[in-house]
Amino acid sequence: MVGVTDDALSALSLGLGLDDPTDVDPARRPVTYAYLVQVSTDGGRWAADWTEPSGGFERSPRCAAQVARQVLRRRFLQLRADVDTHWRDRWFRADVWSLESGAAGDPAVDRGAGTTRDTRGIALSGRHLQSYGVAPDAVEVRTPAQVRAEVGG
Repeated sequence: MVGVTDDALSALSLGLGLDDPTDVDPARRPVTYAYLVQVSTDGGRWAADWTEPSGGFERSPRCAAQVARQVLRRRFLQLRADVDTHWRDRWFRADVWSLESGAAGDPAVDRGAGTTRDTRGIALSGRHLQSYGVAPDAVEVRTPAQVRAEVGG
């Protein structure tokens, strides 16, 4: 694993406008995404976050990276109400997959020459997609320091 400071990780997202609601293209049709939230003690080995439902579905006109950020923000809102601070030293990660083929302009679909990934026969949930080795369209990671800053504790 490459050593990257929390400041460097935070700087990567500065100025991208990914959290700005006005950044959504009004002409883009909503896409259905599957997501999976995982936790880690060291940022290397990940396991499902069993304290809350770790996966679900999101229908959004946003891109996969924006949905991943949105999923983590919601999870951190839930953590604010948690009196047990088991999360304070954990890394959090959200993996997001587009479930719709033919969504023009979606990086999950436009993988060169108009091809789409073959998910026939796979139950389309984040956990199943991950277990079948389907690469997510976006991955958003927060270090323990970033989690504490976003949760407010």
